[in-house]
Amino acid sequence: MKHFAKTMIAAALLAGAGSANASIQNNGGGDNEAYLSAYDITTGKTFTLDTGVTYNTLVANVSNAAFSLNFDLSALSNWTNFITGATTSAIKYVVAVGNGIDFGAAITGAPLATSAALLFGYDTANAIQGHAIDINGKIGVINPAANLSTLVLDGESGNTVGQHGEASSVWGGWIQDPQASYGQAVGFQLGQMDQNTGDNIATTFAGQWKLAGNSLTFAAPPVASVPLPAAVWMFGAGLMGVLRLNRRKSMSV
Repeated sequence: MKHFAKTMIAAALLAGAGSANASIQNNGGGDNEAYLSAYDITTGKTFTLDTGVTYNTLVANVSNAAFSLNFDLSALSNWTNFITGATTSAIKYVVAVGNGIDFGAAITGAPLATSAALLFGYDTANAIQGHAIDINGKIGVINPAANLSTLVLDGESGNTVGQHGEASSVWGGWIQDPQASYGQAVGFQLGQMDQNTGDNIATTFAGQWKLAGNSLTFAAPPVASVPLPAAVWMFGAGLMGVLRLNRRKSMSV
């Protein structure tokens, strides 16, 4: 369950959650798992999902346009509770994974500017890991029968159960806003620190997360059509004119 093929339909994963380790892996370095955190500010509800997708799996597929994921949330009672009566226009979501051993992290959001790459160092990785620990506090780390998801309210004990709003040190301290709106496809940003030089490396995944309907998906973005430059059209028109002129000359001989 920890390692995914290039294409994964996660409905089967969620259906089999009863016999799985329910806690989000957060202290295994490259084996750390990405999680979804979705928040409806009008109801004060936070829905979280342990995707089971590891940091190493995501890094290995940075340039793989065929890599895709599809999580069907409709069978999860926590999701049904969250989305029923929610103000969908007010829902914000984040997908994130931290790797404090290798000093790396990945999170949804706009591509980082070069000057912001320092934010993807050790502190960011540990902040994301720390929020995973908070989420596990609600899941029940020693309860293998728990779902791979949680639902918590703002009124529950803060900083212990994974409320979205309590993660301001992760979500609120960024130059770019990592929180996407419900229904919005958003890129996945990977940042790594070279442990030998201390240099930061930032790159954008060739793919996007999207939380919409009752699904969380990851797929390559559509290929945009590239318009031909005006010079190409002018060259083509000139070539056609020359061909017509040559044809007229050959006919008049």
